[in-house]
Amino acid sequence: MPPKRARNDVDVAHTMTSKAPTRGRKRFNYDLQNAIQSAEQGVEAQGLRLTTVSLGSEDGSFDCVISQVDGELEAALTVLVSDASEYPSDHTFFCSPKGDVPEEVSSVIDTVYEDGALTIQDLVLRLLERISKRLAVLRRRSAHSADSDSDSNDDSADDMDEEEEIYGMDDYDMDDHELFDGQPTGLALDQSVLQREFNEIVAHGYQPGFVRFGVDDFALSTSLPVKSLADLIPPRALIAWDKRLLSGPHHFTLLISGLRGVYPVMRPDGYLTPTASARAVIPQFRVGLYSAYKPTKEDAAELLRRFGLTENYDAGSAEGKEDGQFEDFPEDEIEDCSSMDLEAELNDDEEVVEEVAPQGFRPFSLSSSLESLLNGHFLQILQLRIQYGLGWAGAEVLRAEIETTQRSADDLLSKKKDEILLADEDELDLADTYHLPIDCLLERNPQDAVNLPLVAFSYLMRRLALCPRYCLVCHQQLKDDLEALKPYVCSSSLCTYQYYNLNRGPSLEYDICANTAVVDLLVSLTYIAAAEGSLDEPLPIGMGLRVEIKGLTSESPDGLHEFDQLEVSNMRIAIRALIDKLPAIVELKRHLEQPRKPGRARLRLQDIDPKIPDAAWLVLRWIVASCTAHLEELQSDDEKVKNMDPAWRQFRFSVGAPDAEARFRKAVQIAKQENPRAREFPSLYGFHGSPAKNWHSIIRHGLWYKAVANGRAYGDGVYFAKDGQVSTYTYAQSAAFFWRNSSAKPSACVALAEIVNLPNKFKSTSPHLVVPQTEWIVCRYLMVRGPLQQGSRPAPAAAPLAGLPMQLAGRVAVQAAVVQDVVDVVEEEIPYVPLDPQHPLTLHQALIRIPEPSYALEKLLKVLRDECVPADYDEVDMQVFSGTVPDSAGSSVTRDGEIVDRGDVEDDWKHDRAWVDQCTEHLMPPPAESSPMASTALQKELRAMLREQNSTKSLRELGWYVPEDVMGDNLYQWIVELHSFESTLPVAKDLANKGVNSLVFEIRFPPTFPHSPPFFRILKPRFLPFIHGGGGHVTGGGSMCMDLLTADGWLPSYSISAVLLQIKLAISNLEPRPARLAQNWDAPYGMYEALEGYKRAATTHGWKVPEGLDKLAR
Repeated sequence: MPPKRARNDVDVAHTMTSKAPTRGRKRFNYDLQNAIQSAEQGVEAQGLRLTTVSLGSEDGSFDCVISQVDGELEAALTVLVSDASEYPSDHTFFCSPKGDVPEEVSSVIDTVYEDGALTIQDLVLRLLERISKRLAVLRRRSAHSADSDSDSNDDSADDMDEEEEIYGMDDYDMDDHELFDGQPTGLALDQSVLQREFNEIVAHGYQPGFVRFGVDDFALSTSLPVKSLADLIPPRALIAWDKRLLSGPHHFTLLISGLRGVYPVMRPDGYLTPTASARAVIPQFRVGLYSAYKPTKEDAAELLRRFGLTENYDAGSAEGKEDGQFEDFPEDEIEDCSSMDLEAELNDDEEVVEEVAPQGFRPFSLSSSLESLLNGHFLQILQLRIQYGLGWAGAEVLRAEIETTQRSADDLLSKKKDEILLADEDELDLADTYHLPIDCLLERNPQDAVNLPLVAFSYLMRRLALCPRYCLVCHQQLKDDLEALKPYVCSSSLCTYQYYNLNRGPSLEYDICANTAVVDLLVSLTYIAAAEGSLDEPLPIGMGLRVEIKGLTSESPDGLHEFDQLEVSNMRIAIRALIDKLPAIVELKRHLEQPRKPGRARLRLQDIDPKIPDAAWLVLRWIVASCTAHLEELQSDDEKVKNMDPAWRQFRFSVGAPDAEARFRKAVQIAKQENPRAREFPSLYGFHGSPAKNWHSIIRHGLWYKAVANGRAYGDGVYFAKDGQVSTYTYAQSAAFFWRNSSAKPSACVALAEIVNLPNKFKSTSPHLVVPQTEWIVCRYLMVRGPLQQGSRPAPAAAPLAGLPMQLAGRVAVQAAVVQDVVDVVEEEIPYVPLDPQHPLTLHQALIRIPEPSYALEKLLKVLRDECVPADYDEVDMQVFSGTVPDSAGSSVTRDGEIVDRGDVEDDWKHDRAWVDQCTEHLMPPPAESSPMASTALQKELRAMLREQNSTKSLRELGWYVPEDVMGDNLYQWIVELHSFESTLPVAKDLANKGVNSLVFEIRFPPTFPHSPPFFRILKPRFLPFIHGGGGHVTGGGSMCMDLLTADGWLPSYSISAVLLQIKLAISNLEPRPARLAQNWDAPYGMYEALEGYKRAATTHGWKVPEGLDKLAR
C-alpha cells in the first residue's frame, strides 16, 4: 500500500519548471533547495515526518532529521552523493547517522547505496516508507511476543516471516540465536523461463552464458564473436573506434549482474517482479571483450568487484586527487602492481619489470559510455517503449524530454507525439545503410516476461552501431549537420566538460603510445591552423580552461583569463602558446613506456615536467579526442599507394559516418546501371590539395565546399586533380609555421579519394574533376609531406604521359601498368583497383597504383574467422538448455541451508583446529567499542558467510573458511582462514613444504563499520618482507597493503567474502615478485608491527588511514 502523504507535501518532481538544470551539480543543488523548501512545508509518510533538510558540511552532502508524528523516534542523518556531476542518473547515495540512532533506522540506512540512482526527493520518501515499514514489523513482533507460549511463539515467528517478506525486510533484524541457524535465501529461478530465453538468444545469433557465484547469486552474459560483429558493423568503423575490437578472436560481451539469485527479474511491462523488488535487485551491466563466449567465475568476480588494487602516482603529492583527471589509461592497459609495502627506498640498481599483457574481461574505449547508458537509462527506456508502443528511438526521445522538462510521459505524448514518432520513422530509414539488429521486442508475446539478456544485448548492438549519432555523455542524439566516423559529444558545455575533464572520451595516453605519428600530425596541424589564423570550430570551449595571454591584462590575481570569454583571435593565440609548452610526442611516448621498478606506478603525462600548465594537457586531449576521423600511418608496402613520391608519408584516412561506405557502394551500384564503363571501372580516384592551415578542419569535417579556398572557376563542388603534381605543388600550399617539437614537421597535405564513376554528372571533368555530390566521395589516403625518410627509394621512372592525347594517354597508361606488374613480382598477390584509362591517375608522369581498399581489412578478418572457435557451452550452460540448473554451485547442495555432507568430495580441504589454536594462542581481546549499526551489519555479514560456507560442495573451491568452533561471542573480532592456493604458486609450495594448512587472519571491526574498513592482519605464517624479495601485498608486519582497506578505497557495499577473494588474489599475484614464506615462518606477527606496517604502506602510497584505527588495537 503506498504511503499516505500530507496534503501540503510538495512533490518536486512535478513542480520543477522547464528552467530546471537537467543533470550534474546544478541539478543536485536545485533538487536540494526544493527538498529544503518541501521539508519546511511538511512532508509525512505513514506516521513519519521529514523535520528538516539542510546543507551538509561536505560538498555533495546534506543533513536531514526524521521523526515520528506521534512518538519519540528522532533520527539525524547525513546523506552523501558519490558524484554530483553524475546526478540524477549515474550516482549512488550513502547514508550515515549523526550520533546514535535506533536499530530500526540504522538497518534501513545501511542499504541506501543498493538503491542505485535516485533523485533526492525519491530517496527521502523511500527512507520514510522503509523506516515506517520497519516500525510496523517491530510493532507486530512486540504484539506477538506478549504470549510466551512456545507454540504461539512459533506461530508468531511464522507471521513475522510472512510480514517481513511482504515488506522486503527479511535481511534486517536478526537475534543472536539466528546467526548460526539462519536460512539461506537460495535461488528464485524459474528454469523453464531461463531455458526458453537461452534458446531465444541462440535463435538471434548470440551466445548466452550463466555464471554462478556461490550458493545464491549468479550473472548472465550474452556475447557475439568479433568476426560476426564485423559482419554487422563496418570494419573500418570498428578499427576507428578502437583497434582492439578487431585485434584478436575476442567476443563482444555483455555481463549482467546484481540479480540476487532471481530470474526472471522483469515483468512483461519491463518493471521488476515482486520477488526481484523484495530482494532489491538492481541489474548492473558491464560491456567489454572476452576471450571466450562468457567470462569464467573468477574473471566475472574480478570484474564485478567495485574496488581493486589501485595505484597512486605520487604518494607525496597533495594534489594527487585533483590531477587524476589525466589518469585515463583504459583498465586493460594498466597493470595492478603498486600496492606493495615499500619499507625502504629502492636502490637505483634494482631490477625493472616488463609490462604484462592484460588478461580477463577487457573494456575498450566505448565501454564506459555504453555502461553509463545501460545502467542509467536502459530500463526506463524499455519501460516507456513497452508502455506506449514506441520504437527504441521514440522511447529515447521521450525519456530525454521527461528528464529535460520534468513533465509526465502522458503530457509529453499529448503535445509532442508526432515529433516522438518521427524519431522512429527516421530510424527505419537508416536500415538502408546500417545493419541494425533484429528488434526482438516486436516478436515477443506481450504476456511473457522480458528476456533481459536478449533485449539488453540487442539494444546494446543497436547503440554500438549508431554510436557516432549520439552524445557519449548525455546519450541524446546529436543535432549537428556533419556526420562523424568516431563518436563525440554534443554541444552542451556540461557534456564537453565531462568528456574532457572527467575522462569520458578515449585514452590520451593510449593514443600517444599506440598512434604516436598520428598524434604528432594532429598537434602539428592544429598548431599551423592556430598560427595562420584559420583555426575555427570546434574550439576547446566548455572545458574550464584558464590561460595566459601575453599583452592582455587580466583582472584575476593569477593573471589568467577564462578561455571561453576570449575573442577567437586570442583563443588561437592561447592554443598556439599552450602547444608550444608541450614536449615532443615521441618524448611523451618514451616517458609513458619507460620501465618501472618493482612496486612503482606508471608515470603520468604531467610527471614529465610539472611546470607545464594543466591547460596545455587539456588542449592536447582536445586535439586528439575532437578528431572524429580515423588516421593510421601505413608501414607495410602492401598497403601503400605505389609510385608516390617517398617524401610524402602515407596515412589511411577515413572520415564520415559509419554508413558512408554503404551509401557510397549503393551509389556505385547505381552508377553501373547508368554508365557502362562503371561496370568495369566502378570508381575513379583523384588528388585533393589544400593549404596546410585547412587540414585541421578537413580532418574533422571531411571534404566539403561551403567555404571557398581557391576559387570555383569550374563550378560548385569538391575539386580533384588527376595529375598529382597539380595538387601536391599547386594547391597543397606549404605551412608558414611549424610546431617546433614535431618529429615529422608536416608542411603540406593532400588527400587521395575514391569517387563514383559518373563523370557525366560532375560539374566539370577537365582539367579537374568537380564533384558536387559529397556522398559520392570517400577519402582513402592522406599524404603528408615532410623530411625524406632514410632508406626511402626514389619514385620509379615511368613512361611520360603529360601532353598526350586522352586516347593515347590511356594506352600508355595500360602499358605502364603491364610494365609495373613485371617489375613488382612480389606484389602479384596484392589486388589493385582497376582505374579507368580515360581518367588516368599520375604523379611525376608515373601511373599511380592503389591497393584494393578492403584488401588489408579482409586479410585481418580472414585471420579472425580462422581463429574463431564455435562456442562450446560448458556443463552449467548445457544444464540451462536442458532445464536442469542445480540449486547451488554443486548438485548435492541443499536449498534449506543444511550443512552439506562433503564426504564424497575427493581431496577436499579440511579445517585443522590444532593449527588455528596455535595461531590464536596470543590473540588480543576483541575491540572494546561497538554500535547498533555495526552490530547489525556484522550479523548480516556473518550469517551470509556461514550460509555460503555450509552450503558449498567444496571448501577447496570456496578458498576461505570461518571456523565456527574458534569464533568467540564477539562480533567485532573474526578468525578466518585462507587456503587452497594454486599449487603452482611459490607460496603454495612453501605452505606444503612446511606443512601449513592455511593462512590464519584476524579481522577487527570498528564501531563505524560498514562505513569504515575493518583491519585485516595475518597471525601466522610469517611472510618474507618485500625489501628481502617477497611480495603478495603483505606488509612487513603482516597487515595487508591494499587501498580498498583504507579510508580512501573502502565503500560500505563491500562484502567480507569479496574482500577475502581479493586478498587471496593479491597474495597469488606474481608481479612484481611472488609471495614467499620467511625462514622464521612459524613466528607469529604482533599487533603493533601489523599496525606500523599498515601505516607505513599507507604513507608511502598517500592513502588515508581510517580514523580510530589505533583503538582497534586496545
